[in-house]
This record gives sequence, structure tokens and C-alpha cells, in this order.
Amino acid sequence: MTELWAAIALLLCLTSGFVLWAWWRPLPVSTSANNRHEAVVALYRIKQIELDEELASAQINRSDYDQRLAEMQRTLLLETSDSPAPVSSPNHAGGLLLLFIALVIPVAGLLTYIQLGSYGGLEQSVNLQNTRSIAASSTSLPTLISSLEDELKNKPNNPEGWYLLANSYMQAEQTAMGIAAFEQALNYVQAGSRQQAALLGQYAQALFFNEGEFSQRVNEAIAAAMAQDPKDVSALSLLGIQAFESENYDVAIQFWPALPRAGEGQGKASLQAGINSAQQMLNEDPSMGLSVSLPIEVSLANGLSIPETSQAVLFVYARQAAQGMPLFAIKLNPSNLPLDVLLTDAMALQQGTRLANYKTLNLSAHVAMAGLAGQKPGDFISQTLAVTIATEGTEKVYLTIDQILK
Repeated sequence: MTELWAAIALLLCLTSGFVLWAWWRPLPVSTSANNRHEAVVALYRIKQIELDEELASAQINRSDYDQRLAEMQRTLLLETSDSPAPVSSPNHAGGLLLLFIALVIPVAGLLTYIQLGSYGGLEQSVNLQNTRSIAASSTSLPTLISSLEDELKNKPNNPEGWYLLANSYMQAEQTAMGIAAFEQALNYVQAGSRQQAALLGQYAQALFFNEGEFSQRVNEAIAAAMAQDPKDVSALSLLGIQAFESENYDVAIQFWPALPRAGEGQGKASLQAGINSAQQMLNEDPSMGLSVSLPIEVSLANGLSIPETSQAVLFVYARQAAQGMPLFAIKLNPSNLPLDVLLTDAMALQQGTRLANYKTLNLSAHVAMAGLAGQKPGDFISQTLAVTIATEGTEKVYLTIDQILK
């Protein structure tokens, strides 16, 4: 790290040095004055020759010759004595501007690198190495937690460090602190990356363990993780649990094929037990396997943009025709548009409501700028689409937000 910054400083100094050299070096002596003197002397000699020829051919007398020669000599003297001899001088023309440029170049280069370069990635890479060293040298969980807390307090730009600290808190059954550490990791991780999706899935798990139910925060975290990575193990596992708790056993089994990615150990055993239990429930009562899910893609129309605000909320509704109150609803972050969501029975606003109970539903999307469900002027909405519900799999529905309420 030190060697890199030394090389950057050397290159910036060399760049500024070229500008300073151009400012300080003397100007080359101009030859324009000498050329002018030579031209004047040459002209004088030509006129003197012409004057001598006129005197020899008796075109003028001696008196006129002397008078004209004296005038030419005076003219020559004046022409050659008006301009001072050229001297060499430092190039201070525009010197202040060049000096300013020389000072600005290293500062501008450094700021540009920090803003547009990979300065953050370089910093994260160094912090990651420190984190791995701490993890390798820690002999117990409390020691690891204490060392990570000290490291991240001084160098917070380290999503891997926050992730390790969050998992350490969860192992120590300090769930609230684990949730806070996951939130810090999400603040520093690269947006749109697979790493962010994994963090969102585990963040949703931590919220679920802490709250003991599928609250709005949990559902939002699950939806955000699925939007980033539809195959995220943590999010799929939670959706399977959610479907199982709603007695949608066939949907739970559909979500739990994430089992091969769950690895070995207790996690795999728990998922396998859940699948076996769901399959047993379906065998005992096949009517429970009639639940369906509805894939939806929500996007913005071309040329339409949503003003940045922390209050804006995206709602996706499913309701019966001619009914004002929705039967199913999803609450999401509109800054993640476009995104994919999966409408399931778990999104029902009333317990016991199932998608399989309806032949058609009207779907719509609504961005509430004030964060409230009711539509108000300035909100963004989509057209309402009538969708046929199929128990054997419904095709993806595309909702395009293309209107602004007035």
C-alpha cells in the first residue's frame, strides 16, 4: 500500500515538474531583431551602389551625391539604434497560470482517482486482508468479536468485516447487534452485486429470527434479495418457511430445491426435514396442494424517472375486479426498479386467502411518493392488468409504471 501511494506521488510530481520547467526555462533569444538590422544594412548598401552609379554616369553632381549619402547614413543610424539588442530572459509570461496548473494537477488527479477510480475497492481490499488476519489469529468467539469491533471502528469501509462480525454476533445470540452489523455491511457493499444479494438474504434471516414472524421488514428484505439473485439460498429458505406456515406445502417444496446449494450439516438436514414434512402433509390432504404463485416483473416506462426520496414506496396489488380493497399486496423499494417479485399466498392481507381460490385477478403497481397506500397527485402508477390464475403455473406478468397522477 505504501509503495503504491509513493509511486502515485512520484508520477504526480513528475507531471507537475514538466509544467514548472516550461514556466521557469528561459525563452530562446529571438533572431527577428538581428534579421531586421541585416535587412536595413543590405538596403543601405544597395542604395549606396545605385547612388555611386548615378554619380559616375553624371546623372547627379557631387554636391547632390554627398547630401543624399548623408541622409542615407542618418537613416541607417536611426534604424539600427531604435531597437535594443535582444537578450535572454526567463519565460514569466503567463507564469502565474502555469504555476497554478502545476499545483492543481496533483490535487485534481488525487481527487479524480478517489471519486472515479477504484480507491474504495483498494481500501476494501486492504481492510479485507486485515480482517482475515484477525480471523486467523483469534482463538475464541469473544476475542474475534472484540478485535473486529476495534478494526471496523477505525476502518468501516469493509463489508466482509461487517459480515463476519454480524455472523459472530448471531453465533453469540446477540441478534440485535447482528442485525445492525448486517445493515453496516449493506451500506458498504457494491450495489447490485451477488454479495449484496447474499447479505440481504442473511439480513432477512436475522430479522426473522429476531421478530419471530414474517413482518414487513422481513418481506422487504426477502424481496430485495430475490430481485438481486432469484436463487439466493437464504431468501428461498425463508419463502419456503413462509409458504409452509401458510399451509401452502406445494409452494414450500418449490422453494426448497435450494437444498443442493445449502451444503452439508444442520442446514441441509433441517431443509430435508421440512421437505419431508410438507410432502407428508400433501399426501394426507391433496387439496392443500392447490396453491399457486404468480411471477411479476415491475419496471418503469422509458423516459420516466422517480425522484430520489427515502419516503417513496412501491406497492404491487392484486384485487378482484370492481373491488377497491386488494386481496394481496407487496411493499418494495422503488429505487430497485426494474425488479422481479413472486406473489404468493403469504402476501395475502387476510389469513386464509389463497390465489388458487380465484380464476382472475387484477394486478397493478403504485409508487407512493409519501409512503402511504392511498393514491395521491404526483404518485406513479401502472395500468391494471387482468390475469388468469393457473394452478399449473402462471406465466410472468409484466407491469409497466407509465403514468403520473395529477
